[in-house]
Amino acid sequence: MSLFPLSIMKGSQFHHQPKPMNASLSSDERGKRILIDPDRISKLPDKVLVKILATMSTEDVIKTSALSKRWKSVWKQVPFLHFDMLVDINKTPLAPESITQVINRHNGKLEGCSIIHYAQLCQDSLLGTDSVLETWIELLTLKKQTKAIALSNRHGNGTETNRLLLSVNLFSHPRLKTVFLYRYNLKTANAFNNCYNLKILKLEKIYAEVNVFNRIIASCPSLKVLVLHRVVWRIKKACLKIHSNSLKLLHVSCTGVDSIEVYALLLDIFSIYCTARESNFVIKSPRLLLNNGPLDLAEFNMRYNISRQAQERKCIAHEFVISRDANYLKRLRSLSVFVNLMNSKQVELFRQILVAWNGILGNLNILFEEEGESSIGGTQNKKWEEGKVFPNADFRVETVCMLNFSGSNKAQFALASRFITQGTVTKKMMFMTSSFPKEVKLNTEAAVAKLMKLPKGNENLNFGYF
Repeated sequence: MSLFPLSIMKGSQFHHQPKPMNASLSSDERGKRILIDPDRISKLPDKVLVKILATMSTEDVIKTSALSKRWKSVWKQVPFLHFDMLVDINKTPLAPESITQVINRHNGKLEGCSIIHYAQLCQDSLLGTDSVLETWIELLTLKKQTKAIALSNRHGNGTETNRLLLSVNLFSHPRLKTVFLYRYNLKTANAFNNCYNLKILKLEKIYAEVNVFNRIIASCPSLKVLVLHRVVWRIKKACLKIHSNSLKLLHVSCTGVDSIEVYALLLDIFSIYCTARESNFVIKSPRLLLNNGPLDLAEFNMRYNISRQAQERKCIAHEFVISRDANYLKRLRSLSVFVNLMNSKQVELFRQILVAWNGILGNLNILFEEEGESSIGGTQNKKWEEGKVFPNADFRVETVCMLNFSGSNKAQFALASRFITQGTVTKKMMFMTSSFPKEVKLNTEAAVAKLMKLPKGNENLNFGYF
C-alpha cells in the first residue's frame, strides 16, 4: 500500500525502488560496472545531492551523514520521510524516540511524511499517556508545516486496539493538504474540525459510525479527492452523506450501509462498491452523465468525465487516480468514460487511465463527445495520429461498448481499429444503434462491417449491436 500521493507532488521519487547506498560503484544499462570517485560526488551542489538522496529509502538517506563532514547535514533537506516501525526481523525495529529525533533534526522543506507503526501507539492514548502519534502530527504540521501526512496501523487486533484519539483541530493547519489514515477506529471527528485546508483525504479500513464519517466530510469543505475504501460501521440503518461543492473525485467502498446521498456538482470521477439497495442510493452529479446507463452498486465500477477533467488547470483528481495511491483501481470491473477524441489532452488522459489499470477490465463503455462541443483544455487534433493513441499499453478489456459510435468519425474509427488489431478487446466489441435514426444506423453498421474485416489481435473476438 502506498501511503500518500507523491505522484501529485512534483519532483518526488518516493515510490521508486530504494537503491542501496554504495558511493563507489554504479552500473550502466548493460550491467557494466563503472568506478565513480566519491569525492567528485561530494563536490556537487546540495540541490543535486538532495535529488540523489530523494531516490533512496529514509534509512539509507540518514546513513549518508556518516560518510564525511560534507554529507553530515545533506540528508536533513530531503523533501520526504518514510518510517516503517515494522521492519525486517533481521533489523532493529525503529523506536518512537528515533522518529521524533529525525523529524526534529530535519531542517529543510518537508513536503510529506509517512509512518507505519504498531498498535501499541494507539493504546498509549487509551491509557492516559501522551499520544506519540499526536506528537508526531503536531511536529509535522506546526513545526515542519508538512503538506502530506500518512499514518498506517498494521498490527492492531480488533477495533479497541486500533482506537485513535486525537485532539480537536489537529489536521487543520493551513499548510496541510493531504491526510491518509489506514486501519483505525475513530470514535469522533474532532481532529478534522475546521479542516478548510485539506484537498485530499483517504480513509482506508477505518472503523467508525456513519455520523462520524458525515462530520469528517462536512468539516472538510475544500476536498478535491475523497476516498473511503473498505470502511466499516456498526449501525447499519444510517445514511452516509457526501455533500460537497468542490469534490472532483470520490471513491466509496463499504459494506452494510443502508443508504447513501451524494451531492457533488463538480464531480468528474466516481467509483463505488457497496451493499446499499439501489433505491436508497441518491446521487446528484450532472457531470457523471448517469442518464447514459445504470450504476451497479454491487460491482466495482467507475464513471469518468474526461472531457470535464481536462478543462481543469490542475488535474489533481486524474493524477491521483492513475497514481499508486489509488490501489483500489485494479479491483474495478467497469469503466465508463466521456471523451472527445479530437482533443489531444483528453486523448492523453484516456490513454493514461487505461495504462494505469494494468490488468483485465470487465467492461469499458465509451461515450464520445459530439463534434462541435467544447474542446477547452487542449488543442484540437486536425489529423488523427493513430499510432500515438495507446503505445505499449498492456491494458485488456473483455467487452467494449461504444455508445454513440459514428462511422464517419475518423478518430472513433481509428480507436476501434486499434482495439481490434492489437488484441486489446478479448471478447466483444459492441456498438449502440437502437436509439439512432435509420440513416445513422446504416452508416454505423457499414463502418462496423469494415472493422470486422480487419486482422484481429484476438481471433475469438465477437461483434454486436445493442
